[in-house]
Amino acid sequence: MADGVYRIIDEPAPGALGHLTVNPLWPLLGLMLAGGWLAWPWFILNAFALGSPTRFKETSLVVLGIAGTAALAFGLFLAFEAGYLDRTSIKYAILILPVWKIGIGYYIYLIQAGSFGIYEYYGGLVRPGIVVVIAGFFLREHVLDLLPENLILLLTLS
Repeated sequence: MADGVYRIIDEPAPGALGHLTVNPLWPLLGLMLAGGWLAWPWFILNAFALGSPTRFKETSLVVLGIAGTAALAFGLFLAFEAGYLDRTSIKYAILILPVWKIGIGYYIYLIQAGSFGIYEYYGGLVRPGIVVVIAGFFLREHVLDLLPENLILLLTLS
């Protein structure tokens, strides 16, 4: 406090990217409708645009979401190859991937929503995210054609 500036710990501090801030509901809907390829980077961008005091935690959660998806997919593959899961049960077991991604995405949403509420209340500029969600939904197949197959599994099963 040597500079004499009063600062609330959980107050957002938007920087140069502040004009790109959206309601965190939009990246969550992007995760549900378009997939992780759209939502994971958008959650990180929104955290930094918002100036969220927990932006590094949110970034870590995105990394956890991707790593967890890879670990779960690999575990399911090994269980199937070892014979623990048959063709019928793997169809149900694979549902853990979208549940995992939406769970992590919802947790990030909850964290960002607090900072976003303060940001919006004090007049922060908020962009509409619906256009990005709709574009992501319709461009999903075109984007997936550009990605390698292994990356598609990690980023899209939601």
